[in-house]
Order: sequence, then structure tokens, then C-alpha cells
Amino acid sequence: MTRRAILAFILLGIGLAGCEHQEESIPPALAELHQRAAAGDAGAQLELGMRYVTGKGINADEQAALDWIGKAAAQGNAAAQFELGGYYTLEPHRDWRRAVDLLRQSALRGYAPAQTSLAMLYLTGAGVAEDRIEAYAWLLLAAEQGEHDARDRVPDVQAGLSDAEREQARQRAHRYRQGSL
Repeated sequence: MTRRAILAFILLGIGLAGCEHQEESIPPALAELHQRAAAGDAGAQLELGMRYVTGKGINADEQAALDWIGKAAAQGNAAAQFELGGYYTLEPHRDWRRAVDLLRQSALRGYAPAQTSLAMLYLTGAGVAEDRIEAYAWLLLAAEQGEHDARDRVPDVQAGLSDAEREQARQRAHRYRQGSL
């Protein structure tokens, strides 16, 4: 997992615990961003949600963050799906079904950090049945895009697979590259 992803998980899971919902007080500097988000711009929704996560330019607010990031994720924004999926891997919010579903949607859209995260779930059996072939397929896709963590893990996972299993993983990766399960 990248440092950015780990930081986002920490901020979502720990940094916002107990924050009150403050959305009604949008600072003037964020008015234009809020207007775009309210108009349905998924990129603006994600950015506004992440500002609520970090407290950058606005008071941190977990519920507002979830609302905005959730709106972007519902529109198919892969980065938002990744962020929300990561949130659901953390206590006390853990919901493996939602986490895996969101990470898979993002990964199928080609978002490399989600592909790496999904691979890690399959490697560890967190929220899914442990499946090294499935993990290897997702790592291959992320590594193709230059995802550092995936590139580092590919050789170790590859070493534990037979030639037939590696071929099976390559075939899965090919299907996933096409956007299908």
C-alpha cells in the first residue's frame, strides 16, 4: 500500500473519530468547490470529501467526508471507491463486504492502488477467502502501471505459484484488464 493510501486510511479511521457534522458552514475559500460538488462533479465531491477527512480549509467532519466521498464513489470515481473501500477495512467501521466490493469496483476501473489493496486482501484472507492466484493477478495489473508496492510483492508471490497457477493468474489479469470478473 502506498504511503498516501496508508495516510488516508489513518486519517479516515482515527483522525476523524467523534467529529461533528459541520457541512452547513462552508468557508468562502471552498464555496466554488462546494458548488461544483453539489452540482454532481465527482472529482469535486472527492476533493471536498478529502478536505473533510484532513481538515484542510474546513473543520474535519467524518460524516461529511463519507457523504461526499460516497457520492463520488456512487458515480464510479475509482479514487473515491478506493478511499471509501479503505475506510471500511478499519475498525470500528469494518465492513468487509462493502470494502471488497468498493475496492473491486475501483480495481476493475484500473486504479492501481485499489488493485494492490485488493491483492493484499486476497493474500491475507482479510474479508475474502485467501487466494494467491487472485492476489497475483491483481498485483500483475498494478505492477504494470508502476505501482511500487505491487512491483515489490510480485516476485515473492510468483515464487509460491506453479507455472499453471501463474498462467491462470495471467488469464484472470487479462479478463480484469477488460473490466470483467
